Parts: sequence; structure tokens; C-alpha cells
Amino acid sequence: MQGASERTSQLSAVVVSPVKPRLAYATLLEALEAAAAADAPYATFHSAGSVRVLDARGALEGTRRWCAALRAHGVRRGDRVAILLPTGPAFVTALLGTMLAGALPVPLAAPLTFGKLDRFLENVARTLRAADANVLVTYPRVRDAGVALPTPTLLTEADLDGLGPAQGSSPTIDGADTALLQFTSGTTGDPKGAVISHRALLSNAYAIAHGLGLRPNDVGVSWLPLFHDMGLIGVLLTAIAHPYAVHVMSPESFVMRPTRWLETLARVGGTLSCAPNFGFELAATRAARYDGGGLDRVRVLLNGAESVRPATVARFSERFAAHGLRSDVVLPVYGMAESTLAVTFSSLEERLAVTREVVSVGTPVAGASIAVTDDHGRPLAEHAIGEIRVAGASLMDGYFRNERASAEVLCGGWLRSGDLGFVDRGRLFVTGRAKDVIIQAGRNVFATDVERIAYEACGTAASAIAAFARRNDERGTDDLVVLIETLERDESSRAKMATAVRGEVLAGIGARVDDVCFCAVGVAPRTTSGKIRRGDCARLVAGGTA
Repeated sequence: MQGASERTSQLSAVVVSPVKPRLAYATLLEALEAAAAADAPYATFHSAGSVRVLDARGALEGTRRWCAALRAHGVRRGDRVAILLPTGPAFVTALLGTMLAGALPVPLAAPLTFGKLDRFLENVARTLRAADANVLVTYPRVRDAGVALPTPTLLTEADLDGLGPAQGSSPTIDGADTALLQFTSGTTGDPKGAVISHRALLSNAYAIAHGLGLRPNDVGVSWLPLFHDMGLIGVLLTAIAHPYAVHVMSPESFVMRPTRWLETLARVGGTLSCAPNFGFELAATRAARYDGGGLDRVRVLLNGAESVRPATVARFSERFAAHGLRSDVVLPVYGMAESTLAVTFSSLEERLAVTREVVSVGTPVAGASIAVTDDHGRPLAEHAIGEIRVAGASLMDGYFRNERASAEVLCGGWLRSGDLGFVDRGRLFVTGRAKDVIIQAGRNVFATDVERIAYEACGTAASAIAAFARRNDERGTDDLVVLIETLERDESSRAKMATAVRGEVLAGIGARVDDVCFCAVGVAPRTTSGKIRRGDCARLVAGGTA
């Protein structure tokens, strides 16, 4: 990528944002203190009929109390403190209190209320070992589970009883210091913790605020997990650096009844929200009855974290148009934990743009650059598909204690995303993951293309679809397998779906689907952020349990 900046004008597959982040504070903690001094609003948490309000002043007070508790239990600068708490104020204040103590917070997924705790904690233990965590901040359900976890100290909110704010001076922290470790929820391999500095965090918060045209009177609504970059950075931490009011639900409350998302937006006068594409699909297809009132105040709904499907956006827009939702509010975006979060935003004017049946995710956010390159890092011409690389102020410093993995993805100031895409008129189009390619008779078939067409063939009957390769030694090539998660149990109806998928995939991209399998809703393996785990789906089918 050397010399890429000089060649930007000649190579349209390199796109540089003309806007640079303007940072008012050196650290997120400085931003919190300023928000508290200004009596700024912050977050309202909605759970099981209860409402808990946490303004900026209350957040700062809770942050100082958690800092005191951590210090009392021996936490020092540079220690790793894992945060495993359900959606609520304690998650935020414990995370910020860890920062104030000079330690490194490690946000973790909380177990679903209806899931198996033992198996969940086995996976948590892998991340705790990778982070070499000194402390786990959690709650009684986890503490009392009887599962041995590799952390010397476990703390709960009860450990704050009788403690006031932290006394004495806090460690000196500046923008280059680590703000948090974001452990990716990827589908394969060992957990890797992206090291995110305060400067990167605030740069990305600025980029998000700029891309949204964020206003102090905006009202955000989110059901995303707090540990995940989209819910944590995109909602909670951006609302500290650029104060506005946000309303937070738990992921379980959304999954059990997707209309709660729209009802909350209507009830609180929400203007902003965000979700992966599957969230829009659930809301559109499972909201048989919506009585939540008007959605006319909504101005932006970010759609990111997975492939954006035009058919989903159309269904969602049509479903709620009668309730005042404008057809142009859905904004496709692209990002990743290794770049803190946001990489590209669609423009507020253009919104949904489709080329080659792929949705544009827009242009680089403030402070970011993108390039589409060949395998050697050389920029490609416009419209050529290659690997997406990212540069800019929000890049991670590397993976925590993993120099080899860091060197594989950070090359000369650019981050190798592992995603494939192309550039058209300065806009980025993401076509799939480099590793999610099925080689069928010497031809590359992208799993995302197959899934997109299969979704369209199945309509609302499919709640999730995964396409993946299955080795076929007899034929000397990969079989293309499609797994469909559906409520449909009638065999004849399933057979019709399989026929439709085979026909549409063949007609759409000329690829042969060798096998179509089915499973019940909730069976298809997902990451903690809700993405389909194609590798685990393949193992599910191979084991005969789908």
C-alpha cells in the first residue's frame, strides 16, 4: 500500500475521507466529566417493566464507586478487568470505573436468561484466559453457577456496599492509553482482543456523530448487546462523547417480541437506532400486530454488522409505513471491532444504493480511508473485487499479546479486513468474506450471494440461512450446501422451498446447490452478536442433527 495516498486521484478503489476528527477531549473519562458538569442526559434502561434512569452525573458517580471497589481489591494500572453483567447501569459504570482505575476493561457477553449456563461459561473461560484477566465483575447467577473460571477475583455490585467515590488521584491517562479490549465474536479460532486506545475510541465516536448529523435533541433506542461494538461504541460510549439521550433494552426482550423495538421508538420519540439486518427481518416478519403508535420522528436506522439485504429493507419499510416510518430512514453502514467500529456510512441523502444486487455501505467516515486491493496489497481499479483494507484514526493498536495475529492484519498502516468488495463512484460495496468462498468446479461462489438469493426464494418462511462448502472427494470439488432455519415443519412445504432455492440460485449466479437441509428456529448456530456461524452450521449438518 506504499504510495497509495499519492495515487488516490488515479485509483478510484482508494477512497479517503476529506473530514478529520475534531476531538474535544483526550480521553473518554474527560468527556464523561464534562457531560456530568453540563447535567447532560445519558441512558434509560428498560427491563421487565422497570425503568432505570442514569444521567451523566449519575454515571460519573457510579464510575468513581466502581473505581474504589476495584482499587480495594488490588486492581492496578494495566490489569485486565472482565465485565460480565446483564444490560443495565452497572455494566456501564463498571466498565468506566475500570478505565478510571487505569485498568483495561474486557466487555463480555452475558448469558441469555433461557440458555445453558455451563456451556456458555466454558466459552467465557477461553476469553478470560486470552485476556489473562485479573478480575471478573459479574452477578450472582454467574458467581453461584459452580463453574471454575480462570480469574483470581470475582466482584459483584454487593462489593460496592458502603463504598464512596474513589479517593486520591487516578492514574494519569492520555489519548494513547488503552481504553478497552474488544474481543471479537468471530466464528473460528481463538479469541483475539483488539486493543482500542482512548484516541481511537473518541475518533470513532466523532465519526459516528458526524455521519449521523447527531443533534443534542436526538433520542436513541437500542436492543443490541452492550458488550458488542455496535451497542457499546455506537450507542453507549458515543452518547458520552457527544451527549444525547439513549434508551436501552435487552437483546432477549427484542428476540422474544421484536415489536418492542418499534414500540419503544414510538413511545420515547426515538429518532435514531441501529441493528444488524436480521433484526430488521425479525421485526418485519414477526410483527403480526403492531400497536405501538407513530414512528414519524425516526430519522435514521443504521443497518450494519452483517450483509444488508434490499428485500429485508423493503419488507421492513412497507410493514411500518402505515405507522409513519419514512421509506428512506434505513442507512447501510460497515464497520469492525479492529477499527473500533465505524468504517463507512451511506450518505443521509442517498441512503440505499444497489449495484450488481449488492448494497452500498457508503463512503469512509471522518478520519478513515479504504482501499480495495489484490492479494499483494496493490490497489485495484474501480469495480474490481478484492480485499477491503482500512486505515485511519480509529484503527486498533493490535491484538492483545498476539504479535503474530497483529502482523497478519496490520500492514503498513492498513488493516486487512478479510472482507471482499469493490468501489463504485467512491462508494464501497461489500460482497462477502474472503474465507466464505465455496470453490465449486473451479469457480468461486460467495456464500453471501447464495444466502441472499435463498432468502428471496424462501420469503418470510426462513428465519436464518447459511451457505457453506462440504468436501466431496468423489467429485473432487466442494458441494454447495444450504441450511434453512424455519418454523415450517410440513415436508411437502420444505420440499417446495428446497426446489425454489435450487432453481433461483442456479438462475441467479449459475451455481448448483447440491444439498438443502432444514432445522427448527433457534437451532442454527450464531455468534454472540447474532451472526450465523457457517462453520458450525456445516458441522451441525455433518453430524446429522439439522
